[in-house]
Amino acid sequence: MISRRVFVGGCTAVAVTAGAGIAVELSEKRTPRKSADMAPNFSVEAIGASRHYQLTDFAGGLLLLNFWATWCGPCRVEMPWLARTYRKYRSQGLTILGVNMDDDGMRAIELFAHEMGVTYPIARNNDGIVAAYGGVRFLPQSYLIGQQGEILQRIFGMPASTHDVEAGIIAALSRR
Repeated sequence: MISRRVFVGGCTAVAVTAGAGIAVELSEKRTPRKSADMAPNFSVEAIGASRHYQLTDFAGGLLLLNFWATWCGPCRVEMPWLARTYRKYRSQGLTILGVNMDDDGMRAIELFAHEMGVTYPIARNNDGIVAAYGGVRFLPQSYLIGQQGEILQRIFGMPASTHDVEAGIIAALSRR
């Protein structure tokens, strides 16, 4: 008989090996059926400016809320793609808000974002936004939020292919 410790350890090894930390949850729902499908409100301070962002600031548009850090390898790989995606779909109604999870000073974060070619807004994390989104357990971690505040996609870790994320963006923009 297999002990619980051996079974749990074996399952953990299989899950890690299979890359279980990377997941994309897609939803084609137009109208959320329960409150869990709605994005929680937040308030964050912009880096390098005296501006605050709230979810309501993005109402009527499409928001990709992206949690990241300068020390996160997958974030460094993903950010140039996010910058290109923002430039490509911004005029059609996409906004990306990067929420930085670093403890570094704002100037270091601004320099890093500039080096990555980021032109979308960057904000500093706070306990409120982290708690509202269930804790940030993976980096990068992103949410594609529709024009009525519904969560269209949840992306934990860097997606194996950006195609699914971009397809979700295109589909959401076409429904506007």
